[in-house]
Amino acid sequence: MKITPYHIIGVDLGGTNIVSLFINEKGKVIVRDKRETLTEKGKEKTINQIVESVKTVIERGKKKGISFKSILGIGIGSPGPLNTRKGLIYFAPNLPGWENVPLQNILKKKLKMPVFLENDANAAALGEWWIGAGKDVNNLVLFTLGTGIGGGIIINGEVVHGFRDTAAEIGHMIIHEEGLLCNCGTKGCLEAYASATGVVKRTISAIKDGRKSILTEITNNHLKEITCKMVYETAKKEDELCKWIVEETGRYLGIGIANMVNILNPEIVILAGGMIEAKDLLFNPVIKYAQKYALKSAIEKVKIVPASLGDDAGATGAAATVLKRRGKL
Repeated sequence: MKITPYHIIGVDLGGTNIVSLFINEKGKVIVRDKRETLTEKGKEKTINQIVESVKTVIERGKKKGISFKSILGIGIGSPGPLNTRKGLIYFAPNLPGWENVPLQNILKKKLKMPVFLENDANAAALGEWWIGAGKDVNNLVLFTLGTGIGGGIIINGEVVHGFRDTAAEIGHMIIHEEGLLCNCGTKGCLEAYASATGVVKRTISAIKDGRKSILTEITNNHLKEITCKMVYETAKKEDELCKWIVEETGRYLGIGIANMVNILNPEIVILAGGMIEAKDLLFNPVIKYAQKYALKSAIEKVKIVPASLGDDAGATGAAATVLKRRGKL
């Protein structure tokens, strides 16, 4: 008896772009679509962008001879907080006006097929577990390092959601009581220190406190122009302040990783997001401090590696969500 191959669609709903992938059951990307989220034009316009993106990959898939009937469903990786069981987005800071949006039901009606919702960082972790840097392991933790710090946890091959779908808020573990103010309103969060935003804020603060850096010359003393990438690039030029900032960032991340390793005992820790472009400049101190602060028995043999799926991690994991929910993975 011939087994009919099946396909899935994964969508990564970002604050800037929407990425949709038409994928087969083995994880091979057949068709890819990327377009602007258009958040400034309102919620309905963004939802329409999702619908059009999905329709585009379906039509292009048909031209490659893929039957609509072979599609198991659509997975959506979305910022939250959200409710995966109800398919409801409670609130999305980077999507203005998105409060209590029943996205799953809306898309199900518009696209006439099953739709499944997942947190974007969880989706990225699932994507890396399925066909990325975490392939062939059953226990991993993923840190997304960007404007903020997010996370995804896979234990025994399953995404950890927690009681109210708020598990893996890694960026909001407290690493310095009464420390720097985080955007969440609490002081001392890992995100306040080790995100791209935290790196920039700490650098500017140090310069204002009298620390010398060639960043003042590069920006003509317009400190608001400093970016995280500039800090890392300047550290490569042996700028003492930037070298110290990078080392400290690695230390903070190392502390965060050590905490997760001690609690969860994963086989691998994956770092994703724009900051990993710094490569060894960041990874060397991260690994050093993670090994220093974690229990030796817990950190031994744990690999700390960069993500491998790049911008497609979220959409890939959203597709894997469909396979998980349909009992195919």
